[in-house]
Amino acid sequence: MAWRRAVVAVVAAVAVLALAGCAEGGGTAAPAAAKPADHNATDVMFLQMMLAHHEPVAKLLDLGARQASRPEVAALARELAATTAEETATITGWLESWGEPLTSDAHPDAHAAHGGLPLLDDAELAALAARTGADFDTAFLNMLIGHEHGAVELMRMETAGGRHPDAKALATRIDAALRDRIPLLLRMVAG
Repeated sequence: MAWRRAVVAVVAAVAVLALAGCAEGGGTAAPAAAKPADHNATDVMFLQMMLAHHEPVAKLLDLGARQASRPEVAALARELAATTAEETATITGWLESWGEPLTSDAHPDAHAAHGGLPLLDDAELAALAARTGADFDTAFLNMLIGHEHGAVELMRMETAGGRHPDAKALATRIDAALRDRIPLLLRMVAG
C-alpha cells in the first residue's frame, strides 16, 4: 500500500505548507514577460521535489521497459522514461540558472514537517524485479499509479503558489498528463 502512503504524505505536505506559510508568493500569476530569475520559494521547492520524485521513478521505468511482459506496458515505460529525462534536464537547468541547489537546503530536516514525497525504495524495486510475467506487469503498474498519484498535489502546490511562469506551466502540463495517465494505468491493470 505504498501508493496510499504517498497520497497521505503529499496531502499532509500541502496542508503543512499552507498552515506554516512556507510557500511564498500567494496565488497571483506572474506576468507573461517575467524574467527567468523571477521565482519564489514555492518554485524552488517544487522543482527540488520533482527531482526527488523523478529519481526513483526513473529506476522503476527502466525496470518496466526491460521486464514487462506486455508490449504496451514496456512501451509506456519507455515513453515515460523519455519524458522524465527531459523534465529532469529542464528542472536541473532552471535550478542551476537561478543559483539554487538541486536538493532542498543543506539541513536534511528543513522540510521534514511537509512529509516530502515518499520514494520508491531499493527494497520495493528489488521485490518488483523478482516478479515475472503478468504478476510483474500488475505490480509495476500499481507502483506507477501510486507514484503518479502522489505527484498530483505537488503540481497543485506549484500552480497555486509558484511565481515562475515556466515552472507553473510545467506543473499544469504534468497535472493534465497525470489526469489522463492515471485512468489509463488503471485500465491497463484491469486489462
